[in-house]
Amino acid sequence: MIDKTITNPGFHKQFDIRRFNSDEQKILKSLSRGWYLTNSGEELRVAQSTYDYFLMKPTPKTSEMFNIEREVLCVFSDYDNFEPRSLDFFEQVYMRLPKMRAETVCAVLISRAPDVEGKVERLLKSDPEHQIIVPVSYVEMLDGDALSILENRFRKHFYSRDLFSFLSPLKKDTYFFGRSNLINEIVNRFQSGEHTSLFGLRKSGKTSIVYAIQRRLESSGDCVVALDCESPSVHGLRWNELLERLVRLYQDAKGSKVKIDTSGRYDLKSAADSFEEDLLKIYKSKKAAGAIFILDEIERITPKTGASIHWREGEDFIYFWQTMRGFYQKHPTVFCYMLVGTNPSCIEAPSLVGHDNPIYASIPSQYVPPFTVEQVGQMVTRLGDYMGLKFDALIAAKLTEDYGGHPFLIRQACSQINKLVPTERPVVIDKALYNRSKTSFRANSQEYLEMMIQVLAEWYPDEYEMLCFLAQGDMDNFNAFANNHASYTRHLIGYGLIQRGSSGYSFNLEEASELIRKKHQNERLNLTDDEKVQEVSIRRNRLEKGLRILVRNSLKISIGASKAKDAVIAGVPDGRKSVLQNHDLSVLLDRDASPLFFLELINVIKREWAIFENIFGKDKTKLILMFEEINTKGRADAHAKRIEEDDFQQLRLYFKKLESTLQEWL
Repeated sequence: MIDKTITNPGFHKQFDIRRFNSDEQKILKSLSRGWYLTNSGEELRVAQSTYDYFLMKPTPKTSEMFNIEREVLCVFSDYDNFEPRSLDFFEQVYMRLPKMRAETVCAVLISRAPDVEGKVERLLKSDPEHQIIVPVSYVEMLDGDALSILENRFRKHFYSRDLFSFLSPLKKDTYFFGRSNLINEIVNRFQSGEHTSLFGLRKSGKTSIVYAIQRRLESSGDCVVALDCESPSVHGLRWNELLERLVRLYQDAKGSKVKIDTSGRYDLKSAADSFEEDLLKIYKSKKAAGAIFILDEIERITPKTGASIHWREGEDFIYFWQTMRGFYQKHPTVFCYMLVGTNPSCIEAPSLVGHDNPIYASIPSQYVPPFTVEQVGQMVTRLGDYMGLKFDALIAAKLTEDYGGHPFLIRQACSQINKLVPTERPVVIDKALYNRSKTSFRANSQEYLEMMIQVLAEWYPDEYEMLCFLAQGDMDNFNAFANNHASYTRHLIGYGLIQRGSSGYSFNLEEASELIRKKHQNERLNLTDDEKVQEVSIRRNRLEKGLRILVRNSLKISIGASKAKDAVIAGVPDGRKSVLQNHDLSVLLDRDASPLFFLELINVIKREWAIFENIFGKDKTKLILMFEEINTKGRADAHAKRIEEDDFQQLRLYFKKLESTLQEWL
């Protein structure tokens, strides 16, 4: 008995092969030996061109190999030259098909153009979010083994593409995972007329979620006005000008043809009244339906963090939100708003720039949640299968734990795994391969982590300081902050950076803890005498090595190698000149083996101050004092002495200043 649940090759009884030309019929018959051709489609037009399509379903072997379960859309392009617009035809067909019928991640283009593969590859490189298009030519399918050619082409275009390596926000649903519940929640609140918010660190997926919300609402006919406050064309506007901009954007989004003349009506005194009048006119001009105003990067038009001075230090935030809040209270069915950004302090602070905050406690603070193990498993399994990478539940759990459920970091970690896997696929990702990729990724992930947490260091230094205390194990100071500023702790937990357990607070992401610990290893408090001596010794030696390179390079560039050597010799005591005269400049100022003493190095800088003034600044006396104190008080290791706390803190300030200079010039 034949198992009816198994897809066997052939034609569906309603597949009309007669409507295709003779070459296409031959190709279809060849494909029917390995695929089940289900729907013969129809001829459709894009611009001045016409294309045919059909659907085919994979047999169990192909389904397992490429993780294809639903029907695959195949398009015939019977033109000798490939036109990029032929790819637009796929979207046109998808709109005509039932939503869950065909695979959206991949499709097949069969083209008369002999160079179709190269042209499609080049085109898709500019759009990494585009579905996988498997291109083959008529000639290939007619003159060779059509099934083998198509299978190899599938293998090439599936396994060669890194679907994990997206660095930009996702604008399409194709590779978007794990946020259905969050999107449903926000959409439901909008439909109930409630304001919403979404906060999270950089690369937490906020913008991708906003795009998904827009797609969902626009597909159901709702009105969406999205504003990127990071753009200078937005934060450069005054509050009244921004209201006028919103009116224009609202009219465009609404598709309203009503005449609105804003000229001369949005001065400081009239803007709020004009805004109300114009918005109501637009609202009533079309079928009554609410709109959502999404303000992304809200920090850029918020006091203290605003990108333009009138938002950062002025009262524009107050007047803008007084207008928005006042309108909503009078006309709650017209619009609601959604604030998107890093930190919810703009809705948590009772007062700002000396005024009551108009939106204080009026919007609940919501954060982008980390992925659960199940969501990570869904994402890596689905994308991995298309690439020939088999992730099991154990690896998905490890990814979740090691990267704190952060989808961006998990994607990049999986991209690193992909780089280490051979081209022969499918491959099962085992523990050994995972650990090897983790070590490799750690060396390259610092820039991603820096990107995520740098915003705290720049805009929210108190919260960043708490992370530093926690990373350095300074629980007294951390707990003091946590007890006195509950909102800071709530934010850090909301970001997914830290968690609270039965034994206290800890990092969710150990990589972030390690990064902060290394970056601020010289700022720990309450060090023992031995730890103070060790820190000063390490930093003094590092400083001396850096100065050797700086002095050598600066002298060579300014006066040439020969005169540079003479300048160095002139800076040492007479009794040592004859000994050092035999060395060339590269030896005299070798980074690790220079025969010069620290004081001699300082003396060279003093004598050649005209060369070094541009590097160290105008205050020569202060610089030399710093160097001399480092030389006298910073040699406790050589004399087996302890360092007094005041001297230790002073040395730290000197080191920080000089290390910053070296970092800038080396």
